[in-house]
Amino acid sequence: MSSDPPGADYLDAIFAALRGGAAELTAMKAWLASAERAGSSSSWRFQFLAAARAAHRRAGAYLDETEERLRRLGPADQVPAPLDQLPGNVAAMRADLRTQEQHLNRLETEATSREQASPDGRAKRSKRSAS
Repeated sequence: MSSDPPGADYLDAIFAALRGGAAELTAMKAWLASAERAGSSSSWRFQFLAAARAAHRRAGAYLDETEERLRRLGPADQVPAPLDQLPGNVAAMRADLRTQEQHLNRLETEATSREQASPDGRAKRSKRSAS
């Protein structure tokens, strides 16, 4: 690895990935809130949950990219301030993402079990499996 500091483009990419991760995490939370407001009988609930799952995947990818770029900067104890704070910030975002994933999993399980228990859910599934 070169001892030259990374260029401004590299740092911009780190911050862009952080912003992207934060935006997708915020979007995921909004989709989860919409799914909860929709209620268990709403046909929109599965679409909101699917959107939350997609935002979760994108947020994880952004955080992966951020972590990889930060690793390339060097050991955390050798990175200058304020960049030395970023690994902790990413770890906090990763923990929040895991918490939201657990929430999403719970809502998906709840929605799926309710659909399977309802007569309408069985009719929809049998119609789907027939096609």
